[in-house]
Amino acid sequence: MISIRYKVLIAVIPLIFVSMILLTVISVGLARNGITKIATEFLGYKINEIIQKANNEMQNLKQSEFKDDPAFLEEVKKGIEEYARSITKKDIESVIAVDSNGIVRLSTDNFLPVGEEVRFFNKFNTGESNWIIFNVKGITKVGFYKYFAEWDYYFLLSVYSSIFYKDANTLFTNSIVILIVSISLMIVLIFFFINFMLQPLNLVVSTMKDIIKFNEMNKRVPIKYNDEIGELAFTFNNMLQELEGAYTQIKDYAYQSVLAQKKEERIKTMFQKYVPQDVVNEIVHNPDKALVGKNANITVLFSDIRSFTTISESMSPENLVDSLNRYFTIMVDIIYKRRGIIDKYIGDAIMAVFGAPKEYGDDVQQAVLSGIEMLENLDKFNQQQRDRGFKEFNIGIGINYGPVTVGNIGTVQKMDYTVIGDAVNLASRLEGLTKEYHTKLIISEGTFAAVKDFFYVREIDRVRVKGKLKPVKIFEPARKLNANQKKAWTLYNNGVRLFLERQWDESEKHFIKANDLLGEDFLCEKYIFDINEFKENPPDDDWDGTTTMTHK
Repeated sequence: MISIRYKVLIAVIPLIFVSMILLTVISVGLARNGITKIATEFLGYKINEIIQKANNEMQNLKQSEFKDDPAFLEEVKKGIEEYARSITKKDIESVIAVDSNGIVRLSTDNFLPVGEEVRFFNKFNTGESNWIIFNVKGITKVGFYKYFAEWDYYFLLSVYSSIFYKDANTLFTNSIVILIVSISLMIVLIFFFINFMLQPLNLVVSTMKDIIKFNEMNKRVPIKYNDEIGELAFTFNNMLQELEGAYTQIKDYAYQSVLAQKKEERIKTMFQKYVPQDVVNEIVHNPDKALVGKNANITVLFSDIRSFTTISESMSPENLVDSLNRYFTIMVDIIYKRRGIIDKYIGDAIMAVFGAPKEYGDDVQQAVLSGIEMLENLDKFNQQQRDRGFKEFNIGIGINYGPVTVGNIGTVQKMDYTVIGDAVNLASRLEGLTKEYHTKLIISEGTFAAVKDFFYVREIDRVRVKGKLKPVKIFEPARKLNANQKKAWTLYNNGVRLFLERQWDESEKHFIKANDLLGEDFLCEKYIFDINEFKENPPDDDWDGTTTMTHK
C-alpha cells in the first residue's frame, strides 16, 4: 500500500520538475538567442569591413593603368586576405572566401586552406548575407557570411561553436546544478509539510484502531485545526456518538426480540389474511385432500420491479418498506379484484395465478386485465413517490396460459398452495423479456389465443427462451388505442408477416410508417435494423424468424 504522503509527492514533484525544467530551458534559450544576436551584429560588422575594403581596392584598381592586369588583381586579393587576418582573433576567428563552385580562394588560417572544396557550400544563398552553423572536419562552427559580387566570392567569418556559446553552456550547467539542488530541497520541505498536515489523520486512524481492538466506543479524536481535517475529526466524533447510541439500541432490540417471540402466534394470525379465501375453504372442507395435486390449464402472472437494488440503495429501510407495502397493496388488490390469487412473493416480485383453485371461465382475460390495470395504477403510485421525494418504480409483467400441476405442496407442518411446471417457468421468462424488448407487458402464444378477440394485440417476436428448444410467439396487448395507434399496429403486424416471408423492402416500408405514427417505437426500429442486417447478410434457408435467448 502506498502511503498518502508518497502519493502527494508523486503528484507534486512532476509539476515542480517540469516547471523548473521549462524555466531553465527558456532561460538558456534566451541567453543563446541574445548571444547569437549580438555576435551576429559583431561578425557582420567585420565582414562588412572586409567587403568594404575589397570594394575600395577594386575601385582604386579600376582607376589605375593596371586594371586589366591579373597579377595586380591577385595582389589586391592577397591584400584583402592580410587585412582580414589583421582584424580577426588568431586561433579563434577565421575568414575564408569561397567562389560559386564552393572552392576556397582566400583563407586566414590552415583549417580550410586555399583550393579545398567546401562541403557546406549549399548552405549559402547567392546575393544574401546570413547567419550559419556548419560542421567541418568533425568540428562545429558558427559564423556570418556575405556575398561579394565583384569577385563572385562568399566571405565567411566563423568562430568555434564551443567558444562562441561558452557562456551559454556555463549558464546551462549552472542551471542544472541549481535545478537539482532546488528540487532536492523542495522534496525535503514538502515531505516535512505533508507529515505535519497528516498528524490529525494519524490520530483518526489511531482512534479507529483502539475502538476496533478495545471496543472503546466512548473514545474521541482531538480536534487540532479548524480546517477540512478538523471537520473530518469533528464528523468522525459525531459518527462515534451515533454508533455508541446505535450499539445501545441494538442491545435493546435484542431484548425486545425475545419478548416478540411471545407475539408470534398473533402475528401468524394476522398474516392469514393474505391466504386466498378459496384456498382456505378448500383446506377446511377437504382436509384429507389438501396435499393432493392435480393438472390443470391455468394462467400465471409474473410481475417484477426493475432495478430494485438501485432503488433500495437510495432509500432508508423505513421508507423502502413503506413504499413496498403501498405498492403491494395496490397490485394485490387489483389481482384479487380480478379473481386471481397470490401464489408467492419472490423478493420484490409477485407471482399470481388465475383459474385455481376455482375456475371462472374468463380467467385468462382477467389475468391480462390485471396486468394492464397494474400498469395503469403504477402511474398513480409513482406520482405518490414523486410527491414524497422517492424513486419511481418501473415493472415488467409476463403472462402465460398453459398446463401446470396445482395443489398444496409441502408437509403437514408447513405447506404452500402453489403451481409448478413449464408454463410457470415460461411466465417468468416472459417477464424477463420485457427488458429485452423495452415493453412493460408480454403475453405468450397460448394467452394470445384465448384473448385475441378482447384486446388489441401485436406480435413482438418469436423467441426460444433459455432452457427450451421449442420457440414461442410473444405478444403485447392493449385495452384501448387511439386512431393513429390502431393504424400503426395494423401496419406493424403486416410488417411482421412480410418480414417472416422475407419480403424485406415491403416489410421495412410498413415498419417505417408505423414508427412515424408511434414516434420512435423500439420494436419498429428493431425490425428495421434486422431487415437491413438481413439485406446485407441473408439468413439461412431454414430461418423461421426465431430469436434464441442466451440468458434468463
